[in-house]
Amino acid sequence: MSRFLSLLFFLVSNSIFSILEIEILKGSDNLSKVAFVPFGIESGIEENYGIQISRNIEKNMLLFGEFENLAVNEMLSYPSSENDFYYRDWKVLGVDYSVIGKVNSVNALGNLNISYSLFNINRRIKILEGEIVGSEDNIEGISKIISNRIYEEITGLKGIFDTKLAYVINSDADTYQMCISDIDGKNEQILFTSKAPIMSPDWSPDRKKIAYVSFENGLAEIFIQDLQSGERDSIQALGMTNSAPVWSPDGKSLALVVSFSGNPDIFLYSINNKRLIRLTNHYGIDTEPSWSPDSKKIIFTSDRSGSPQLYEINTKSKRKKRLTRDGNYNARGRYFPDGKSIFFVHGNDGNFQIATKKLSSRYIETLTSTSLDESPTISPNGNIIIYATKDGSNGYLGGITLDGKSRFSLPVKNGSVREPAWSPLLN
Repeated sequence: MSRFLSLLFFLVSNSIFSILEIEILKGSDNLSKVAFVPFGIESGIEENYGIQISRNIEKNMLLFGEFENLAVNEMLSYPSSENDFYYRDWKVLGVDYSVIGKVNSVNALGNLNISYSLFNINRRIKILEGEIVGSEDNIEGISKIISNRIYEEITGLKGIFDTKLAYVINSDADTYQMCISDIDGKNEQILFTSKAPIMSPDWSPDRKKIAYVSFENGLAEIFIQDLQSGERDSIQALGMTNSAPVWSPDGKSLALVVSFSGNPDIFLYSINNKRLIRLTNHYGIDTEPSWSPDSKKIIFTSDRSGSPQLYEINTKSKRKKRLTRDGNYNARGRYFPDGKSIFFVHGNDGNFQIATKKLSSRYIETLTSTSLDESPTISPNGNIIIYATKDGSNGYLGGITLDGKSRFSLPVKNGSVREPAWSPLLN
């Protein structure tokens, strides 16, 4: 079943008002249908709280086209507790799962106690229940926590609704903005604005900092920006051109590219002692490093074979291995969270698409059907890839689930958006 859903998210910042539009271009076939029943409320609590929480959960669960909802006006009953829940009311409507809950007051400080339950209609069993206490000013955050738990119970994958996305907006020929927002497009922040290009954002593992490249001083220069204070520190190594920073999983180092006399190689940079360790030393171009989840290896792009291909290097022994051979262009490689597969940009006959490959196999699987794809980034649960692509002269972000069944796009209303980077999960 194909469907089209357009959700507008209004992103407010101190300096601009922009709109990031998420469009579900194709939902999965045979979607699980979920009923998100408006949450009940304790006497004296604002009625809108119950409706708002259930709507937020519904919006989150439908965000990437993986589920189908049952309209509220089609429901036969509106239970808020298990005592009022009847499986027949949902079975007859073809519902697979039902979410119910209730909002209770905790104290005079405005804290709320929200109880929730998830029912598997086909198995006729309650599969999840829980409670969460939070401020009435944080309804959105509470809803994301509940959504994550429901998503994980149904799919077996970690929920990602409280993750964030970093990206670069090029609103006109001379303005570049380094931005972050919630994964649903809300709460946009502009971290830095420049008249020169910005690229390669990467999140620290604790989500407190972002490293990126700016050309504001005429050459490629790496900056680390603290997201709370806004402070920016340059790590211009030895006065040379630096690029492609990627945080190590423990947050103590960056893998990056340093060019000596125009020859780019992969280095490790210690955050604490600011020491550089060379990993590669080749006359070819070595670039776009990325860490394995266990920190033992780094994947990188090199043209040492005559065309851009992916290689893997052991960070201790410095032993290298070529990973790709099919196609005349394989670049921007990244590991899956489990470390068993990689995803990257695969080029052939002038088309550049997002592809995946198991490290134990030689075969490449192409995920996308557009022709100018770049900069892929994966959700921390390993299920969704977002990437940059183009429609004419305008750049936008595309997205696809790993099974290829759901596709979506994230264009901006004015200008182009590129260089996406998905944040880690909150601890």
